[in-house]
Amino acid sequence: AALARLVVEAATAAVASGGRFTLGLSGGSLVELLARELPPALSAAPGADPARWLVAFCDERLVPPEHPDSTYGAYRV
Repeated sequence: AALARLVVEAATAAVASGGRFTLGLSGGSLVELLARELPPALSAAPGADPARWLVAFCDERLVPPEHPDSTYGAYRV
């Protein structure tokens, strides 16, 4: 929950000052944690505006999005 709040706080500040928030996401256990904790944190902070986010998926594997090892695929599910 603390990580999700930190992301939302940084997003709120970035959107307020520059109009956009950039976030790089890795896979692993982070996927489940953010899937669970980020939605309620975002609900509590409307200024974070996910429509203003640029999200990059950090993945050392070069696999298609539908591959089981794809970081993007893990978040998309």
